This record gives sequence, C-alpha cells and structure tokens, in this order.
Amino acid sequence: LFDPPSPSRPALPEPQLERWQPLRLGLVELFHYDSEEFWFRDGHLLLRGNNGTGKSKVLSLTLPFLFDAQLRPSRIEPDGDNGKKMAWNLLMNGYQRRIGYTWIEFGRRTADGVTRYLTLGAGLSAAVGKTQVDSWLFILEGGAAGEDPRIGQDLWLTSEQRIVLTRDRLRDAIEGQGRGKVLENAHSYRRAVDERLFHLGTKRYEAL
Repeated sequence: LFDPPSPSRPALPEPQLERWQPLRLGLVELFHYDSEEFWFRDGHLLLRGNNGTGKSKVLSLTLPFLFDAQLRPSRIEPDGDNGKKMAWNLLMNGYQRRIGYTWIEFGRRTADGVTRYLTLGAGLSAAVGKTQVDSWLFILEGGAAGEDPRIGQDLWLTSEQRIVLTRDRLRDAIEGQGRGKVLENAHSYRRAVDERLFHLGTKRYEAL
C-alpha cells in the first residue's frame, strides 16, 4: 500500500502592476489556524462564510496590525473591546504556550519587467501566567544582491517537523541568508515599512 501523490501546489500569484499590490496573507498557529494562506486576485480579497467562522479575525490579525505593529486590543479586535487581549488569539483557553506568525506579501513589476516581492510579518509568543505577548517583526526582501524570498517557496515559518520557528531561528533563517531583517520594536518597523511602501515620512506615517 502507498499514499497517492498529493496534488501539486498551484503557482504563487504574480503581480501585474508597477505599484505595490497585495498578493497573499497568512496566519501560522494563530486563532484556529495552524497554517493558512489567503490569496488576493488583482489586489482584491473576498472572504465569505457564516457568522463566527473567523472572517473578521483574519483581517484583524493582519491589517492594520502589519502596518502599525500596535498590539492594543482597540487596534486588534474588530469590535475594539479593550478586554480582549492578543494572548487569547494564541492560547485560546487551551494552550499553555504558543508561538504564531502573521504575514502579508506584496509584489510589483518594474518598468523593465523585473518582479519584486516584499513581505511584512510578525511573530508572537504567549504563555499562561504572562500578561504580555512577546512580539518581533520582520521584513523579507532580497536587496540588490539577489531575488526576493517568498514564504512557502524560499522560507518557511515552521521546521520540517512542523514546529513553529522561534525568534532566534527566524533571525538565523532571514538575516543569516541575507533575506531581510528582524526588528525588535514597532517604531523601527514602521519606519522600515514606510521607506519601502509609502514614502510618507515618520510623522505623517505614524499620524495615519
């Protein structure tokens, strides 16, 4: 007896415009998701489902969080309830400790036909008995020296044993391979995001 071959993974979405457009977003070990991707089409994403299936949760764990890195419940929770802490999205009243990731990938096609990718992401760690969620932020980009890495193709957020990467293992996988950087505070992260996507300047970006 043998297992039949699994269907091949479809080709990752490609950008068509010269301006940055979202291609994919993903959650790893957050809420009820072990590892899930949501793909955009022409920069648009449609989430359909019954009430309570997690549509709003997908968005609240990705945007605007991956632009501003603010962990306050008033920013994360769809209803703005200050009583709901980020730790619940990890521990779910059932885990003792859990590490998760959230990320979004952008792409653009330059005037000379070169395809570029940029991924913004955050790692989160919570444990029973700790009031604060530990967080770290990262940006994936290839720079002038090489192609831009893509999650699920060049970099994975879990090991071969499906164990979620710790902060240090992620740093080794990114910075050790010249694939971007891991940032420890929200201010530096917002500045890096603005420099790569918006060019608004620190004051204007933080005001938005």
